[in-house]
Amino acid sequence: MVKTKRIGLDARPLSTRVSGVGRLIAETLKAFPHKEEYDFFLFSHLRIHDDHKAVLDLPNVTWVGGGGLFKWKGGLYYNLFVPFYLLKHRLDLFWGSQQVLPPFLPRSLRAVLTYCDLVLYLYPETMRWIAKVQQRLFQSYSVRRSSFILSISKQTSDDMCHKFGYPADQTGVSYPGVNSIEMKNLLDAKPSNRVKDLGTDYLLSVSTIEPRKNYPFLLEVFREYRKLDPHHYRPWVIVGKIGWESPEFIEELLQERSLYKDIHILDSVSDSELQHLYKRAGLFVFASKYEGFGIPMVEALFHDLNCVVSDIPTFHEIGKQGVTYLPYQTKEDAKLWAGTIKKFYENPTPPNVSIENFTWENAAKITEDVFRKVLEEGE
Repeated sequence: MVKTKRIGLDARPLSTRVSGVGRLIAETLKAFPHKEEYDFFLFSHLRIHDDHKAVLDLPNVTWVGGGGLFKWKGGLYYNLFVPFYLLKHRLDLFWGSQQVLPPFLPRSLRAVLTYCDLVLYLYPETMRWIAKVQQRLFQSYSVRRSSFILSISKQTSDDMCHKFGYPADQTGVSYPGVNSIEMKNLLDAKPSNRVKDLGTDYLLSVSTIEPRKNYPFLLEVFREYRKLDPHHYRPWVIVGKIGWESPEFIEELLQERSLYKDIHILDSVSDSELQHLYKRAGLFVFASKYEGFGIPMVEALFHDLNCVVSDIPTFHEIGKQGVTYLPYQTKEDAKLWAGTIKKFYENPTPPNVSIENFTWENAAKITEDVFRKVLEEGE
């Protein structure tokens, strides 16, 4: 009988609806090879959300309940209850899936960190204050305490090593990906009425509306595009919740939507609706100032959707030479985007990009290889 390795992980992102980190955890666990060799213990202060219920159906996954009074605050649960639990229950490895580890881990416990981005250091003003405080307190410790760090892009890995002086030979890259079979199956369901009402060939953006995503710039792009082609321009569809963007900009965006009726903001879309939205779009626009990766861009490319994106290193890792990269700051930049969008619709061409490296099976295999390496070094 195979002796399983017991792995604990920060599963708090699985307690809410699907997000970037939550998807990374769930899809990695579902695609994890050699499941019979690993038992995963999911630490979350709240129950696993229904969006991730398939994870709990896996035979090698256990949700760790409890936490007492700490369960009402995720940070307290993770930083106080989890170390106490680990003193009483033996694990072989801990996976810090949100780039932080609990303090006071047992000295003998090996740890692997997934590093997602350096927003804390590059764009701290775009973070919610509570997340900023927690990251600031435990980020440096977590990097030093890790036996190996997996980043979600090469750029993120290089930036992390430079920031902390972490040895590059103890790092790797595990790109997030897409589940092609699941995405195709989601298209089997008929599109909802609200999706059909949007028509086709619209501009599409997919992300939370928050400062780092640069929506004020995209709104200026759309205004310039509207002026360039006032009788034939396409509407703009935004898929994502309104996050912690400035109230002044949100008011401006909503007023623009009300006045022109050509901006559509869709929150709480189902997985099937999202895939139909990609499939029916004409062009994907993504003007982020900074990203650790860019799953929406990969999903757009999966649907052969051409992309106009900000000229940042991580997007080059994804799109190579097959998408359009543009500057993303000034009024003149906005006019350049608008002209590029107009020209695309006059002469649309499909992207020429391979996304074969961006699969959850590949991410899960790389993650397992790292876990195995770290566990063998600890024996």
